[in-house]
Amino acid sequence: MSLLFQLISMVTAVLGCLLILRAYLWSLAISPRDPLVAFAWKFTDWLVRPIASAIKPRGVWDLPTIAAALIIAVVQTLIMKEMTGFPVTAAGFVIAPAALVLRWAIELVSWGVIIYCVMSFMARSRYSPFFALLHTLCNPFLSPIRRFIPSIKGFDLSSLDRKSVV
Repeated sequence: MSLLFQLISMVTAVLGCLLILRAYLWSLAISPRDPLVAFAWKFTDWLVRPIASAIKPRGVWDLPTIAAALIIAVVQTLIMKEMTGFPVTAAGFVIAPAALVLRWAIELVSWGVIIYCVMSFMARSRYSPFFALLHTLCNPFLSPIRRFIPSIKGFDLSSLDRKSVV
């Protein structure tokens, strides 16, 4: 039973992260021709398209994708309730899906920054289009940190990257 729960949790987390990535790419207006955008759309369109017929995107908010992420979080919470008995209260059942979506967003940012740091140390990857996209995705999270942590001898310690990037 525990292995089944772990498998379901992993699948819903990957799908939830892809949905959050899709919403974030939408908010930054990244070109649909970008391979990362195409990847996110291909694997999540089956879920977002039916929701988009009822909920329309507004400005920078991709509401159908955010709603799909919440639905996946509710499904995982329901499965967790049946398998483990958590959450017990109604308030816990309301908070658990929101906490899952927040967890997925934090994991997505964490992995993005880790990949960005690793790629920033590889000289050839600094000029790749993927690195430029990763810089665009990670910069809103790293720029506030850069204000407080000064660079030391040309190294930006907020992302373990040199200042001369992009």
